[in-house]
Amino acid sequence: MSNSHSFYFKPWYFVLAIAVFCILTEIIAGKKMDNIPLSEKTNSILTEVDEIDLDKEGMTFLFFYRKDSELCQKMRYNIEQLDAENLYGINFYAMDIEENPEYYYKYNISGIPNLLIFNGDVEAKRVMGVVSINNLGKIVNKIHH
Repeated sequence: MSNSHSFYFKPWYFVLAIAVFCILTEIIAGKKMDNIPLSEKTNSILTEVDEIDLDKEGMTFLFFYRKDSELCQKMRYNIEQLDAENLYGINFYAMDIEENPEYYYKYNISGIPNLLIFNGDVEAKRVMGVVSINNLGKIVNKIHH
């Protein structure tokens, strides 16, 4: 006779594990987000636009935001910290989605902040949420070179 015992997880173990994971993620992400200052829009590399006409050549970064969003202000701050010397030939534009909802729908934006990167008139990359300055620099270098 064999004496085998089965071990199984009860459903509430999974619920508890998911809850703990979500709480820890919120705490860690919240601390990292609190360290990013809000943008003051001084000496910005971003040009505010109400309409956009993408060139057939060149790189364009189009930042969609909402004025009253703290996350958007933090992402704008990170974009503004990019090293201007590495940005030659790249156009940076910012567009308020509340003032320009047609572009929000035209480019199928699902949330803000959202950064669309175009090579000519073709979308090359989409960056959602707040991205660190270091990661933004990597994205610029990868796409630009």
